[in-house]
Amino acid sequence: MICIKMKIYDITRTLGIDNITFPGDPEFMATPISNIDQGDASNMNRLHLTSHSGTHLDAPLHFFNDAWSLDKFPVGRFILDVKVVSIEDSHKIRQRELERYEIVPGQGILFKTKNSLLPRDIFSERFVDLDEQAAAWLVAKRVSLVGIDYLSIELSENTDFPVHRALLEAGILILEDVDLSAIEPGEYRLICLPLKFHRSDGAPCRAILIDEG
Repeated sequence: MICIKMKIYDITRTLGIDNITFPGDPEFMATPISNIDQGDASNMNRLHLTSHSGTHLDAPLHFFNDAWSLDKFPVGRFILDVKVVSIEDSHKIRQRELERYEIVPGQGILFKTKNSLLPRDIFSERFVDLDEQAAAWLVAKRVSLVGIDYLSIELSENTDFPVHRALLEAGILILEDVDLSAIEPGEYRLICLPLKFHRSDGAPCRAILIDEG
């Protein structure tokens, strides 16, 4: 008899206590509009957030007006096999480091970097981001999703966002600000279901990794 010990890891940042805000974006807020302690019949919050708050997916519509939004993708697109890759370079995710790994077309790649050690009380302008050449290499490998352990896949100083554009134009989804601090490199099943709303250029999601043992 084969015994499969499945492990499930939540890699989602908790909005309100573990999220950081991209410079210029409004901060996440949950404002009570109904409170049992104040005599109301129920508890309810008004949420104030962007489509790129916390752990979230970027859709091609994020940078291309005539491209797909997240609500157009079949739900199966958000359930896929991924490889968690540990990045040693403390500045960039570069092609020469990625070439060590066998990348399968259709697979997702999650980068565990030194970003996992950055403080969570303020946005850090300098973080490990994806190099343009490495992004082009991933496009050529036909991956389906690229994820990183910080709020963006590239530095805010890249005002034309070449990495975002290269990946999204190729139909590669981008998963940002996942918590990989407790995740070992290896192969997993990823489920990252985004909030579904019309013409979503991006959306917060609940992301989990499944290790089927």
